[in-house]
Amino acid sequence: MITPFRLHAALLTPLSNERMAWHPHGALVVDERGSIAWRGDEAALPETFLPLPAMRSPHVLLPGLIDVHVHLPQLDCRGKFGASLLEWLDRFIYPEEMRFADEAVARDVARRFHAALIAAGTTTAMVYGTVHERATDIAFEEAERAGLRIILGKVLMDREAPEELLESAIDGLSATERLIERWHRKTPRLWYAVTPRFALSCTTQMLTGAAVLAKRHDTYVQTHCNESGGEIARVAELFPEAAHYTGVYEAAGLLTPRTVLGHNIHTDDEQLAMLRAHGCAVAHCPDSNLFLGSGRFPIEMHEHHGVHFALGSDVGAGTTLSMFHIMHAMSHVQARSLHPFEPLYRATLGGAAALGLEDSIGSLDAGKEADMIEVEIEQSFCRGKRLQDLSAQEIASVLVYRSANQRVGRVWVGGEKISERGGTEDVPTPSV
Repeated sequence: MITPFRLHAALLTPLSNERMAWHPHGALVVDERGSIAWRGDEAALPETFLPLPAMRSPHVLLPGLIDVHVHLPQLDCRGKFGASLLEWLDRFIYPEEMRFADEAVARDVARRFHAALIAAGTTTAMVYGTVHERATDIAFEEAERAGLRIILGKVLMDREAPEELLESAIDGLSATERLIERWHRKTPRLWYAVTPRFALSCTTQMLTGAAVLAKRHDTYVQTHCNESGGEIARVAELFPEAAHYTGVYEAAGLLTPRTVLGHNIHTDDEQLAMLRAHGCAVAHCPDSNLFLGSGRFPIEMHEHHGVHFALGSDVGAGTTLSMFHIMHAMSHVQARSLHPFEPLYRATLGGAAALGLEDSIGSLDAGKEADMIEVEIEQSFCRGKRLQDLSAQEIASVLVYRSANQRVGRVWVGGEKISERGGTEDVPTPSV
């Protein structure tokens, strides 16, 4: 149980991709369950909450950030330049992932990875592991220790990869089921994602078996789709009976309302209509797309077809775990300036919606889990304004487009403070 408290700070929270609630002089109350009991202007704080222990922050309070596509074993591969996606995998990623057969390596990277998520203000992430069952166990152990909300899965591969990373469909699926039984919903913060890496690394037996497991255990599904031209061409060679890449997953039974597909850059109307029909979500990873030269994510097409998308860091093709940087990069990939509400929504409430968790996380609304972060921003503003003088659009613009200057202080998950980074002191707050 959490000791209830109230926090007084400037609060910004999404209502949609076009609207934000902004309380320059805000207050938020956390109850004993770790849920938000009340949020609004501090002048309107109900008297019933005044006896609670209080703290004041000079910084901006946001919902915890949500990363819907990231690779734990690639943490140390950031910035490794390669000519294309498939060459990059062969030269850098597969050799790195082989190291995770060593438990000491798996433990070290998993511990640093989860600490780095917290430091970046990411409180929920959908994570790819390696093919190794024990390394995936370790990743879950470290996620539980860190106190984060993590959706994680062991990668499945039975072809088109180095021998050291391949396993038979029977072995890979058996290991996956054991992991599901140990970890899926072990705590309210941990879920399993059945994880065929991508179609070209999996036989039909592996893909259909993965779908059976996901349905049997009601897990998430995560994989990649339509990221690069070379990848798409190879999938077409391996699955000549499929009309397109997305059709491979549909035939296997992997398209579900709990499926998140990474990238989906080189798509078309037929494939998007298929994703919409199955209720799938897409992870847009702009920093990764820039680094590998994968192409421009077609926002307008996804919106036209009603396919929900959210932001992912895609470390290690993505160069950072900072979702503030990823929000900024979203505009760069589009080669146009986006309204700041759009990327901020995609990294918070939009991320929750992609994971089917929008009723419990993603915004600072009463009744939701108190997942929240304190963001220390540069407080020099145009025309001499103070923080409390800014509009919702102005503060969102500072957060997104001055992303290099943001620093995350305290981090809470379910009302539990899991990081003191930033060293902000609790300042007693007078009654209001």
